[in-house]
Amino acid sequence: MVTRKKGNETRRRLLEVAFEVIRRKGFQAAGLGEILTAAGLTKGALYHHFRDKIHLGYAVIEEIVGEIIDERWIAPLPAGGDPLTVIPQAMRTAAEAMDDRDIELGCPLGNLSAEMSALDEGFAQRIDAIYEKWRNFLTELLSAGESVLDDDPERIAAFIVATLSGCLAHAKAARRRDILLYGITELEFYLNQIRAETSEPPAAKPPPAETAPESPEPEATYAPPPAEMEDYLL
Repeated sequence: MVTRKKGNETRRRLLEVAFEVIRRKGFQAAGLGEILTAAGLTKGALYHHFRDKIHLGYAVIEEIVGEIIDERWIAPLPAGGDPLTVIPQAMRTAAEAMDDRDIELGCPLGNLSAEMSALDEGFAQRIDAIYEKWRNFLTELLSAGESVLDDDPERIAAFIVATLSGCLAHAKAARRRDILLYGITELEFYLNQIRAETSEPPAAKPPPAETAPESPEPEATYAPPPAEMEDYLL
């Protein structure tokens, strides 16, 4: 039992150190020697748990990157409430809680997607599985909300994930948190545009204002012209 626990701890340490190196350098530039030195482990420990560097990378995606996405962007979203309100609120809270290093190094899922999805099918499948989990969670949240006017929550969920991912990449390049916050604000504006109108009964019309009764027009009376006017008219 103790041996298994120690083995699990060694495996976890390898994953955490590998993640930090990959996060700074990218997967292709991350060297196994650097990872092992930082972890204080031998090659034997590495190959006991992972077949090769590629499979180490797969495990980093599934167990470390997936965990980060879940804890930062999925778990904080409450199951109840108005999704069009809670989604941008939770995103803004998460963005403000990120430290400067998180902004500068960017989203680990987006980074690996950009680097490895076109190069290795195993990476592509594992990366998309995390994106899919994220989209599915948002889809369910939006489907349960009564305030959503649009009848295609899956499409909205895909747009939300894509928008946030792009903003994270832009914030990384600019090294500016406000870029990320700007994007969330604009996303919130978009979500408000698809908010269903509340079905409140129309307000009763106010009673017509009382008006004073119209005075009858005076009857026209004929006044004969003066004598000098009679001469002129003749």
